[in-house]
Amino acid sequence: MNDWTNGYVSDIEYLPGFYVEQTPAHMDVACLLRGIEPPVEEGAPFAYCELGCGVGETALTIAAANPQSSVWGFDFNPAHIARGRALADAGGVGNIRLEEASFEDLADGGYAGLPMFDYIALHGVWSWVSTENRGHIVRFAARYLKPGGLLYVTYNALPRWTSSMPMQRLVSLTASLDNDRSDRRVLRGLDMARAFSAAGADMISIDMLDRLDTERADGTAYLSHEYLNAHWAPCYQIDVARDLAEAKLSFAATANLFENYPDLSMTAEQRSLVEGFPEVYAETARDFFLVRSFRRDIYMRGARPIAPRRLEQRLAARGLCLVVPPSEIKLAVKVPVGEAALNESFYRPALDALVARPMTIGELRSLPEADGSSATEREVLGMLIGSRQAMALPNAVTEEGVASVRRYNRAHLRICADEARAVCALAAAGLGSGITVRLFEMLAYEVLVDGAEPEADAVTTAIHAQLQERGDRLRNGGVPIEDDAQALRVIRENVEMIIAVALPMWRRVGAI
Repeated sequence: MNDWTNGYVSDIEYLPGFYVEQTPAHMDVACLLRGIEPPVEEGAPFAYCELGCGVGETALTIAAANPQSSVWGFDFNPAHIARGRALADAGGVGNIRLEEASFEDLADGGYAGLPMFDYIALHGVWSWVSTENRGHIVRFAARYLKPGGLLYVTYNALPRWTSSMPMQRLVSLTASLDNDRSDRRVLRGLDMARAFSAAGADMISIDMLDRLDTERADGTAYLSHEYLNAHWAPCYQIDVARDLAEAKLSFAATANLFENYPDLSMTAEQRSLVEGFPEVYAETARDFFLVRSFRRDIYMRGARPIAPRRLEQRLAARGLCLVVPPSEIKLAVKVPVGEAALNESFYRPALDALVARPMTIGELRSLPEADGSSATEREVLGMLIGSRQAMALPNAVTEEGVASVRRYNRAHLRICADEARAVCALAAAGLGSGITVRLFEMLAYEVLVDGAEPEADAVTTAIHAQLQERGDRLRNGGVPIEDDAQALRVIRENVEMIIAVALPMWRRVGAI
């Protein structure tokens, strides 16, 4: 492997993807749930940086959805930066800078003109790079994160990863036996792990190998980056916290919102045990009970508690928008300890009201038909966003914002079509973030932006013509649909739902 990689997989590009948890809008919600001031006022411009941005899909979505803000993305792999820049140019995203740079260069101030950042994010980096590079990341945060700023970091977490460590080492050792491409080497490594398990190596997790078979079917880029990096090292939360403390960073919240509620993530007996530890150890103690092998943590450089009265006002003023179809509204939601039942007397009328339009939490609690006394502002914010039924709506939906996301989304969808992707994210100006869409929604968005009338026949015909032009065929159970009449029926069934449900929601959140 080439020296410049420093043991990191570089011959296979990292998978593109959008991660809502690392957007400023989502991190701000996590802060409010913990009673901490977010870095900037709601809807205000911000400076955002992603370290190890890959092809830049999350950073680009944030930039397109927040055209008044400044977004930077850095990655050491030039192929990633080239792809990200091409999409930024095609989508007319002018408020982002994507640059090739190492963590060492950045930490030493080797890149001129960097601003101080309100948010720094790194996803899929910390437990895959060397101790030396972790130190560079800490120095970069100390140098460039504003007081009151947030750092988002994800990593493979101990102790949950413990049982899979022997398998990773065997896969890595097997893959190191030749210089073939990483995707081929990781498959040989997994086959060897399966053979060892069959021969009696009981420390090789069969459950993990079975789960990885699904990843093999979907492609090997993830597997290569996950298991073949030379510095792969799951971490205990307390060790990450100690490293980041050198940049005056302290743990603020987890981006998995339900995990910020002790009663939703641990039993009473477990909470009693964890409460016996000093606060600085509590998060690590919780990891012995929570089924989380991957942490999404938010650290702050100078946390500022919000006074209780002011916090209530801030929470009540937060706007929420429903982002699921009415048919998918749920009052029973999955939480770390199992399932939680949302209070029917408040949440049923509140969610019904959100079907019609976005509303603030204060408005929802004041609905005549809703029992506003049965749910606090903090609970409403956490439960509706944590269950992924609603998202925060921090930005005004303006013509400028919608124009920005339309340009970007159209360019992004063209690339997704070329790559035969069946899922991606649309940037949404009101959300300051993105919403996930699947194949038929992607196709419908394209033809609507290209001028098709928002009517079932017109959109169906336009999608069918687009698929024919591209030489693509719809599939039913993996089998191509050859009959045009059947294809048109399938398209129309989906289009009717999109026009009735998805399109109005896209308009409310400023995605189209």
